[in-house]
Amino acid sequence: MPARRSGSKYSKSMNNDIILRTIDVLHHNLRPMTISEICEQDFILKGITSQKMSRVLTDLCNMGIAMKAKSKKLNRMVYVSTEVLEEQGYDTSAIVVN
Repeated sequence: MPARRSGSKYSKSMNNDIILRTIDVLHHNLRPMTISEICEQDFILKGITSQKMSRVLTDLCNMGIAMKAKSKKLNRMVYVSTEVLEEQGYDTSAIVVN
């Protein structure tokens, strides 16, 4: 039997780099994006699994840096930076984050 992997596949510095690059991608795009669209915007994020990106984006949503919603058109979750929403004139304080 193969040995089970203990610990994370990603180092702490790699995790921090992924988070910063994800924030950068979200901040520089004015429209909500899916996980695959976010990964396509950065060469480092292209190699990251969708599970890892989902976890990173969930953490960003919990911190209030990003927001997620279900796109009716794409039938997928999309993410956008709260700073971009504020720049577009939306009142993010009225939006409830669960």
